[in-house]
Amino acid sequence: MSRPSRRSAVRRRAGLVVCALIAARPGLASDAPASPSPAAAVADDVPAGLPAVSDAHVEEALVAAGRNRPALEAALAYFGARGEPAKAAAVRFLVANMPGKGYIVTAWKAKDGTTVAYDPLAYPTFKEAVAAFDALEAAHGAIDAVRDHVVLDVETMTTAYLVRHVDNAFAAWRNAPPGQRVAGPAFAEHVLPYRGSEEPLEDWLTPLLARYATAPDEVVKASTPRACLDWVGGDAGRRVRFDERYYLHPTDQGFAEMERSGMGRCEDITNMTTYAARARGLAVAADYTPAWGHRDNNHAWPVLLDASGRGSEAGNAHAAKVYRKVFSLQRDALPYVLPAGREPPNRFLASKSQVDVTDQYAPTTDVEVFLEAAALGGEAHAYLCVFNGGEWVAIAWAPVVGAKATFRRMGRGADGMLYLPAVHDGKALRPAAPPLVVGKDGAVTVLAGTGPGTTLTATATTPEQVSVDTKEVTPVSHLAAGKTYVLSRFAGGWTEVKTFVAGAAPATFEALPADGLYWLVEQGSKRLERPFVVEGGRQRFR
Repeated sequence: MSRPSRRSAVRRRAGLVVCALIAARPGLASDAPASPSPAAAVADDVPAGLPAVSDAHVEEALVAAGRNRPALEAALAYFGARGEPAKAAAVRFLVANMPGKGYIVTAWKAKDGTTVAYDPLAYPTFKEAVAAFDALEAAHGAIDAVRDHVVLDVETMTTAYLVRHVDNAFAAWRNAPPGQRVAGPAFAEHVLPYRGSEEPLEDWLTPLLARYATAPDEVVKASTPRACLDWVGGDAGRRVRFDERYYLHPTDQGFAEMERSGMGRCEDITNMTTYAARARGLAVAADYTPAWGHRDNNHAWPVLLDASGRGSEAGNAHAAKVYRKVFSLQRDALPYVLPAGREPPNRFLASKSQVDVTDQYAPTTDVEVFLEAAALGGEAHAYLCVFNGGEWVAIAWAPVVGAKATFRRMGRGADGMLYLPAVHDGKALRPAAPPLVVGKDGAVTVLAGTGPGTTLTATATTPEQVSVDTKEVTPVSHLAAGKTYVLSRFAGGWTEVKTFVAGAAPATFEALPADGLYWLVEQGSKRLERPFVVEGGRQRFR
């Protein structure tokens, strides 16, 4: 789904073909808006209860627009002059929450900041694309997918585009069965928006309104949101199929590019499905987990919401944390509370437009952590991390009160979830308390590594895993005779316990702390093996 960390780049999603920006020319007040369709002109058939936004937040957006301010002002005035207050409120909602949104172009760069030319689509298979990436890292050192430049919506949005999109969104709303049309926040957040993620700004709703104007008889007879989503989602899935090479393609594709390429990663497919759903007036959200807690990678998926804006997909209930993308700026989000100039730990927690919906998926636990004063170092915020791609990835944050942080709504997973409390100084994470496991019953077990000694019999480095994208099953990675391995224990960081050469029999270790967290890595590997605890003298992977 999201842009990869370097260590797990070849395991995660990403993207790099740069699209042309549609409607990128700064709009002027004189831009001629598209005329509303006859269906869109029905003033008494509109979604009710649109969220109100303050004049101050609208003005913030207009100031951020700079020279493009006249284009936004013209759009704000357009529907009021036509006597369509619901559409005028919709434009206000979009403009007030527009700052910061845009088309983000990423590039692969070495540590010295130089751009490394790499196009995964130049290779016929994912395996060959990975081999080429590995060769580049051998030549240049670590390569990261980083933000190259941003085309901001407030600076490029035209009057014509915004007016046309709002007209179309209201027309699309009427495509839903009359008794099942969402209103209020559900409409504003999940039917009205003109973008899905950080893709190019372009008009996808006009062609999709035409494509899905007439539903098949069976969909009409069923007359349910689910039947409609199955129809348009199935069509979108056939038009954009999953391709592993897009793990290494960090820039989100736009509508036109997806139509041409016919392939993408989970975020691209989710965007196309969301576009299709909005064309039929369905409230379909893009939910995602920033990092799985039980394996590498992350994931995004569409979810059908009810009239109150709630929904989930059972297949992703084992996530440690699930966030839902919304259009409105969440002004209590982490970027708003960090000190000026302080960067969040990663781009997931840097989002200003997402809400935590983990508890809509499965039972959760509020995790209270007492932080070590020496590690805290005066930081005002703490983070809870999962182990993903050979490193700890922050997926939740909480304010530090005294020396304590309480992380709300943490996932328990299918069989418990491993977490590490940490703090971040704007550049790097550092552990702030021992790792812990939240059991499936909600009980919290701290892995302090100070308990009585126990014996471990080790046979593997990684359990069997199933890819959520490809459904490919990766078998257990057993120890191989003659290969060298390193066993480490977490004690404020990974500390080596023993380096050994595997034999024909399982490896045995004595006097290990029974409450420790361990990591068995093959020497020379990409260090993507899974950590584990010791239970009954054997490995239990986390």
